[in-house]
Amino acid sequence: MVNKEPDTAERITDLESRIVFLEDTIETLNGELAELSREFRLAKQALQHMYKRMEHMQSGDSGIANPADEPPPPHY
Repeated sequence: MVNKEPDTAERITDLESRIVFLEDTIETLNGELAELSREFRLAKQALQHMYKRMEHMQSGDSGIANPADEPPPPHY
């Protein structure tokens, strides 16, 4: 009768291989998460900046003169 179960050394080697693979996967995911967090912070800052610019423009202090207040061009 042949024993079909892997011996203890094979099982340990298999478990060690799986652990190494899982550790590598965790490191890869950690790097991706750090990059996504950085990109999210940058996008959030850009959105806040645009929101402030829009508020500034809506307050009437956009630095652009109202065309109705401008004198007509010389050819009129």
